[in-house]
Amino acid sequence: MSHDIAEILRRDHERLDRILESSADAVRAGRWGDAAEIFEKFRQGIVEGHMAVEESLLFPAFEAWEGGDDHALTALLRKGHRDLQVFFSEMAEAIAAKDAEEFGDLLSTVQTILKQHDAKEEQEVYPHLAAAVPDHGEAAALRILAGQEPRP
Repeated sequence: MSHDIAEILRRDHERLDRILESSADAVRAGRWGDAAEIFEKFRQGIVEGHMAVEESLLFPAFEAWEGGDDHALTALLRKGHRDLQVFFSEMAEAIAAKDAEEFGDLLSTVQTILKQHDAKEEQEVYPHLAAAVPDHGEAAALRILAGQEPRP
């Protein structure tokens, strides 16, 4: 069974964007409990799923394929991951404080950053992953897909 890792990662970006937008819908409706629950699903999916797979499997393989650990592109993407996690914490705090205005401001910033970050990954890293990863991205694809399954 073969999985197109670049396509799976691109679709995961879209899936995560939809979850983030669902949390924003809940905030706008004043459904704070739902907002917190949906936002946590987003945070776990992106930080513990998507970013973790990129940083533990894909970026190191891409760096090795490109010729070394000190790669400017993956360093930039890792920094982006760290920066986004700070925003995610602030967004969770805004939900806990029931501060729709603060959440909205942070959401706008995060969506802009994610759009640029995702485009960079999709255009400059993902097209090379099948060649860079020894198993053509199969293990990474399976981890991403497993993380998308609903948990009981």
